[in-house]
Amino acid sequence: MKTITVAVLTALLAGSSVFAESGIFGSGVVIDNDGTLTLYETTLLGDSRHNPSGASPALNTAGWGTTASPSPNLGAFDTGAGDTLTFKGGGLLTYKNGLSDVFGANVYYKIDDGSYSSAIFLSHNENLGGGDQRWYSDSSSVDLLAGLDNGTHSISIYFDASSSDGTHFENNGTADFAASFDVIPEPSVLGFMVVIGSGTLFIRRYFVI
Repeated sequence: MKTITVAVLTALLAGSSVFAESGIFGSGVVIDNDGTLTLYETTLLGDSRHNPSGASPALNTAGWGTTASPSPNLGAFDTGAGDTLTFKGGGLLTYKNGLSDVFGANVYYKIDDGSYSSAIFLSHNENLGGGDQRWYSDSSSVDLLAGLDNGTHSISIYFDASSSDGTHFENNGTADFAASFDVIPEPSVLGFMVVIGSGTLFIRRYFVI
């Protein structure tokens, strides 16, 4: 029986990374802000590979902050006036080398200190060459303003990708990505209150703030 020397074994192990390596190198989240669809790049800012094939949302290259310091602010929203803020999905850029493969990608979100959503699947969008791939989806329609009180809120995001090498995470070093937004009071609403007293009918105007 031949014996494999330590030097040969070390060389084989060192070369194995060429044949099994995958991961994530870019990420972004898709938000519909009052009818305007925007892909906010959370990592790899300004890289043209974020642009999905078959769709062309306006790219916003401002990076998102962390859960400790959410940024940017997505704006102020008055649901009574018809303002909307909708979570649509996201995009993920992955790489694979040699024998490795990436099987799928997901994005997750939460509002304030709530629980994270279940996985929102990102479809394979395009092979970018050299084992790089783009995953993208903007088909979700999650109302981010539903049930929120007036005040400042935050949306937090993280991503994952399943591969032959295990699950890869893009979560800003466990701090996750976050942006803030404000829910503002509805404008004053004119109403009427009927008061009956001493046989006389009074109609008083009042304002709800």
